[in-house]
Order: sequence, then structure tokens, then C-alpha cells
Amino acid sequence: MSSESQPSLLHKYRGVIFSVMSSEELLGSLDSFDAREDDIFLVSYPKSGTHWLAEVIERIPNAGITLTSPVELGDISKFEELRMVPKRRVIPTHLNYEMLPVTVKQKQCKIIYIVRNPKDTAVSMFHYYRDNPNLPSTETWAAFLELRNAHCGCLSSRCLCSNLAMSLLGLCTQKVNTPG
Repeated sequence: MSSESQPSLLHKYRGVIFSVMSSEELLGSLDSFDAREDDIFLVSYPKSGTHWLAEVIERIPNAGITLTSPVELGDISKFEELRMVPKRRVIPTHLNYEMLPVTVKQKQCKIIYIVRNPKDTAVSMFHYYRDNPNLPSTETWAAFLELRNAHCGCLSSRCLCSNLAMSLLGLCTQKVNTPG
């Protein structure tokens, strides 16, 4: 099925592409999320190995942690769901640094930033789009690049890599500008 014949399964929020599985209401309310000082955030560009690393962390014996679902998936009830987690939380997210809830930065939560070769990330994302019914179908590499570029306004096939680089740049810039 071509992406033109599918209902819109993606939307943009503050210039970033999201699946409709991330409600605009939730994204607009991220700064009301109450992070805890002992929270650990797994931050990455999509398809960079977040789930893999989360599974490794979850298997650490006697760590006393709870792996949650991504903070940006769902609706506003997600915050109440996360508030009810009694143990130390490991929270995966594909939010870029600028979009992370303000309390994550204020409380200096631990952030593990996962980076994967952009070429590998792009190929993994192509297969993910092709096989996921919650995302627009892309049967060919060219169709995938056209879809991604159309949603982000890029005209270059390097768009995925530049989005990944911008995601990392926000974190690196913050780290350089943070004393200590």
C-alpha cells in the first residue's frame, strides 16, 4: 500500500516527526512530568538500540529498577502510570534533549545516550516502517526516503542522518555548557 493512500499515521510536533501513538496533548504536557532524582533516561534516535540496551539493564540482578514504556508514547494518563512505579525507573525515550521534560534537567537525572551508525539506523528504520502497521507503509528504499523527507521538509537523501546529528548535537551542546 502506498503512503499516499494511507491515513496520516505521522504528525509533527515542534518540528519533530512522531507516530500518532504519541498524542499531541502528551507532547505538549511533557514539562508537567515529575522526574525523580534517581530516574535513568535511555535517550536515542529511533532504531538505535534502545530496546536492546533496556533489556540488558533490566537483567542486572538486584538492581531494584523498573523498565517503563517510553515517556512520549500514549496520552496524558502516561504521567500517572509512571508516577505509580514504586522503584527506580529506567525510562526509554526518543525525545531530543530540548524536548525532555524540564524536571529531568533540573533534577540532573542520569541520561544514557545511545548512538548507532546512521546508515544502520536508517536501514533498521526502513524495515521497521515496512513491517509496522502503525506507520506508513514503504515498500522501497526510495519510497521510504521520500516519505521521511516529505515529513521533515528535507530535499536531501541525507535527511535521516542530519536529524540524528541534530538530536545528538543538542545533548553535546548542553554537556559542554554545563559546569562541572
